[in-house]
Amino acid sequence: YPIGLITVDELMLSGYANDYLNTSTYTYSSLAYWTMSPSAFYINSLSSIVFYFNPIGYVTHSGILADWVGVRGVINLKGNVEISGGIGTSNDPFVVSGTE
Repeated sequence: YPIGLITVDELMLSGYANDYLNTSTYTYSSLAYWTMSPSAFYINSLSSIVFYFNPIGYVTHSGILADWVGVRGVINLKGNVEISGGIGTSNDPFVVSGTE
């Protein structure tokens, strides 16, 4: 099954908006982490700019050489998987169930 980085769209759908800090969503972290969504490419400096989650409370972008931004993997589940409990935090993780 595919494993990758979250997209900026998925991050926003999880409960974030610009300048709004939601500490109860499953995507919250006290550390910054990259998304897989590009923001820009500057041809003059040959630099790529990518969106990332900033724990101050917003999604922003930076050059990919920013070594203080981490990564968090995400997985995709089959469509028949149901969430039967939990809110998705580390203290109350989602409980998933499904059939083969």
